[in-house]
Amino acid sequence: MAQSRFAKPDTAVLHDADSTRLSDAQIADEATRRLAWDAAVPEHTLTVEVHDGRITLHGELQCDAQRIATLEDVTRLFGVAGVSDQLVVKAM
Repeated sequence: MAQSRFAKPDTAVLHDADSTRLSDAQIADEATRRLAWDAAVPEHTLTVEVHDGRITLHGELQCDAQRIATLEDVTRLFGVAGVSDQLVVKAM
């Protein structure tokens, strides 16, 4: 039988994992901050809603590149369980 050289995980740490989960407000704040810093995403065109760690994005963009950048920004955030893309791309 093979044995691991790693110590067994502390069960108290495993049960306490939910305390490190970000709140919906924290996720929304971080998503909004990330989108504001991304030059590919136009300012003041999107709204971010978060419920149970799932982000819903609403708004209008000018091209698919902006949509892709927006989705990449928020899907990589810690604590995000999923993203609902309700964005509309309107060609100018």
